Amino acid sequence: MKKNNILFKRFKAGFTLTEILVVVIIIGILATLALPMLVKTLEKAKVGEAISNLNLIRTGQKIYFLEYGQFSPTIDDLNIESPNLALSRYFYYDLDGTVPVGANFKAQATRGGSGALIAPSPYQNDQYYIQKDGTVHGRFATNP
Repeated sequence: MKKNNILFKRFKAGFTLTEILVVVIIIGILATLALPMLVKTLEKAKVGEAISNLNLIRTGQKIYFLEYGQFSPTIDDLNIESPNLALSRYFYYDLDGTVPVGANFKAQATRGGSGALIAPSPYQNDQYYIQKDGTVHGRFATNP
């Protein structure tokens, strides 16, 4: 009976190096699969902020139109706080100069544009547009 007790005492409780390595490898694979989805989710949140700022510009343009009978050629003329003044911003906001100012306007947000923080490679220079009717166009944008 003493022989059996000695055999059981030799094995200590714990994990082997192989078991720990397998767990670490599995966690690494799961993290590798989840990281692109995390980046995409974070980017969608930043786009939500850009769409909100584009709607602010749209509202400013409506007010400007009621006062002057035409749309403003620059964001600085609008009676809003310019979203380009934020220190840590993800987009650069501008009005599209190709649209005739009197009849319509098109505001755009460019990801990682002039003075904005650099975006991850697939999202750098993404552009989102809003027009007078409130339609928003872009990679993650949904039209109202």
